Amino acid sequence: MLVITELRRKNESMKKLSIFFFLLVSLLSVKAQEFKAVKISGKAINFNNSVEVEDMTEFKDISLSSSERIFVPDSNQNFSIQFKIGIPGYYRIGRNIIYISPGDDIKASIDWKNPTKAIFSGSRQIENTYLKLTPFPKAGSFLDGETGIQSSIAKTIDYILIKSKERSRQLDSIQRIVSPEFYQLESIRIKADIINSFMSLPTYYSWVHKTSTDSALMIQQQRDSLTKPIIAKLSKGLVNPLHLKLVVYRDVLNTILQNQPSTFSIPQKINDWFKASAIKQKAITLDNKNDLIALNKGIDSINSGVYKNAILSTIAQLTQLNQGDPAIDILLINTDNQTIPLSNFKNKVIYLEFWATWCGPCLTDKPKMELLKQLFKNDDSIVFLSVSIDDNLDAWKKYLNKQGVFNNEFIVDRNKLSNYNLLSVPRMILINKDFTIEQLYAPGPGDKQLIPLLTKMKSK
Repeated sequence: MLVITELRRKNESMKKLSIFFFLLVSLLSVKAQEFKAVKISGKAINFNNSVEVEDMTEFKDISLSSSERIFVPDSNQNFSIQFKIGIPGYYRIGRNIIYISPGDDIKASIDWKNPTKAIFSGSRQIENTYLKLTPFPKAGSFLDGETGIQSSIAKTIDYILIKSKERSRQLDSIQRIVSPEFYQLESIRIKADIINSFMSLPTYYSWVHKTSTDSALMIQQQRDSLTKPIIAKLSKGLVNPLHLKLVVYRDVLNTILQNQPSTFSIPQKINDWFKASAIKQKAITLDNKNDLIALNKGIDSINSGVYKNAILSTIAQLTQLNQGDPAIDILLINTDNQTIPLSNFKNKVIYLEFWATWCGPCLTDKPKMELLKQLFKNDDSIVFLSVSIDDNLDAWKKYLNKQGVFNNEFIVDRNKLSNYNLLSVPRMILINKDFTIEQLYAPGPGDKQLIPLLTKMKSK
């Protein structure tokens, strides 16, 4: 009887202990999901005014940009910014990828012209020092543009594999002092970089060796024959929702899935991410509120709560202002520092050009915009407004003075444009004479569709 009692007592104790550990793990889990402030401060060198701490996780492809992660360095290139995050993830400042966890206080000196010159201290010093040597996916990862192209396809593939081994050794050297998740993700990044390098090889190889168009298919076939078994080997165990945090992984995901065994089933969360990102890409092309609302049908099939909530929030933001809605008034500042409401141009067709001096495509559009202004200069029924989102007034005025352009030139605080969902520039918006939205994403000044559209609008 005493033995039984003792066993019962031990079992009860074990139960209590188990419950305690369960609660502890649960509390820790909840705590890990709490949104905590992140502080990043230091030097932003060779940046052009407005700088975004860009979310590079899978939510980049589902959500809209956040103005709370935009900062402007002072005259001495110093900056400081705070924002909240819930889980560790990758972000980007200029051309530097950085890893951030909730509660981090990161000190950084980042040079836009040379990411490898970045200096980190404080939180995540080891991780971010390692990341400054991260291969750039859009440059073909380990190929580094044309730099890695060798005398033959076979030698180029060998070069890629050699560079990947070097990177693996660098990662292994910090394994014991970084989190298991960071090490896992960076191990996956190396594999994804290899696959991306193989995918990019034909383009860069043809460019360097100036091969003929007829040779393109042959190059691809040779690439495929040499890399297919390597990709198949790399792809094993590579399909994991956690890996969606990596841009390069998302870039090569379809290739990875194609090289999985036919019996392999894609995790639900990855399927949900595909659905959510496809809806977002569709949503940003629509300027009709009813069309946007109709996208909710596709959202119903998304099971993952985080992705569903993210895309719902995106749709909600995009439907705040749309075709046929009254335009939202904004205060524009002209070259004489006078504040003029957008509504002052009511009763005219308004063609809004949002641009910035640091935006290459914008500067390409500027001469076309000036031609439009000249073409319609004697037409009082239409007005062309060039609105800069530069944060530096001097840089804006310097550009205008250099170009000799002053007609209907304005500047505005980018953060005041949240209702217009200004995700990037150049961006054109068309407003009717009755001050309602005609097109939130209007044709550019060089688009052949624009003049017939303007002619039709001003005749109403």
